Amino acid sequence: MHAQQFVEQKKITVAPIYLLYGNEPFFIQQSTEKIINQIREKDPEVDQQNYDMETVSVQEAIHDAETFPFFSEYKIVSLNRASFLTGQAKSEIEHDLDVLTEYIKQPAEFTTLIIIAPYEKLDQRRKIVKTLKEHCELIDCSPPDLRHMNDVIKQMADSFELSLSESVIDLLVERVGDHLEALQSELHKLSLYFGTNQVNYYEAEPLISTYAETSTFSLIDALVDNRLGEALNILKALRKQNEEPIALLALITSQIRLILQCKLLKRRGYQQQQIAKQMRVHPYAVKMAFKRERAFSEITLKSALSDGAKTDEKLKTGQMDKWLAIEMYLQSIMRHLTQTR
Repeated sequence: MHAQQFVEQKKITVAPIYLLYGNEPFFIQQSTEKIINQIREKDPEVDQQNYDMETVSVQEAIHDAETFPFFSEYKIVSLNRASFLTGQAKSEIEHDLDVLTEYIKQPAEFTTLIIIAPYEKLDQRRKIVKTLKEHCELIDCSPPDLRHMNDVIKQMADSFELSLSESVIDLLVERVGDHLEALQSELHKLSLYFGTNQVNYYEAEPLISTYAETSTFSLIDALVDNRLGEALNILKALRKQNEEPIALLALITSQIRLILQCKLLKRRGYQQQQIAKQMRVHPYAVKMAFKRERAFSEITLKSALSDGAKTDEKLKTGQMDKWLAIEMYLQSIMRHLTQTR
C-alpha cells in the first residue's frame, strides 16, 4: 500500500511489524505518526524507542522489542536507516539478521516494530527482504507520480479544510513542485490567512514562496525576455539561501532538457498530455515548457546543454569559482538566444 492511501485511512488495525520503504521523508513521517497515534489511542503512555541502524546493531534493538514495557501495556520500537535491506556498502555495525528473521516470524504481542528504509530501492534478492514481504505490512513511501500532483495537493489541502482553485494548485506546482514538506508548510500558511474560505489566487500569489527547483523556471524566463540582470538577481537570491551550485546547475540544465524534449516531441505531433504521460512529468511543467520552447531554437537548446556539461566539469574540477562559472553559463545562454533571434 502506498503511504498516501495508508495515511488517508480514518482508522487502522495496528500490525505487529511495519516496513516503511522509499525516499520521500514526508510520507515516512506521516505514516509513522499515523501508526503511533493509533496506538496512543489505546495506550497514551506507550513506551517508544528509536534505534539508528547505522550506529546500533539490529540484535540490540530486537532485544528491546522482546522486553516487556515497564510503565505501559504496549511498546513501539523503530529501526531507522535499515540499510541492510538495500544493496549499499556493508555497514560498520555487524547486524545479526537471523535474530531479526526469527522475530519477524514470531513477533512480541506487546510490541509494534517499525522498520524504516528511507531508500529508493530495496534489494529484492536478500532473504531478509523476502521474509519481511511475507510477514509484515509494507508501506511504500516513494514520492508521488508528478502527473498526479494536483490530486495530492487537493488531498493535502483537505486536511486544512482549504478550497483551492485549479489556478492556485498550478501556482503551488510551479513554485513548490513535488516537495511535500514544503507544500505542507505553504498550505499551512494559506490556512492561517484564509481560514476555511475559498483561497483567492491574487491574495495567495504573494504568500506562496518560491523554492530552488522552481526558481529556475523564473531564471530561464528572465533569459528568454532578455533580462540578464534579473536572472543574475535570482541567482544571487539562491546563493543567499545556501543552495549548492552543482545541484543548482543540474536543475537549470534539466529545465533546458525538458524544453528541448518538449520541442522535439511537439514537432512530431505529440500533445501536452501525451508528452506528460510519456516523460512522467506534471502536465503543468509541459504546459510551461511549451510556452518557453518558442523562444529557443533547437540549436540554442543543444548548445546550452553542451555548455552546461562544460560548466559542470569546471565546477567539479575546481577550474573556476562555482558561482562565477554559473553566471558565465547564464551569459552564454543569453548569447545563444541573441544570436538566433
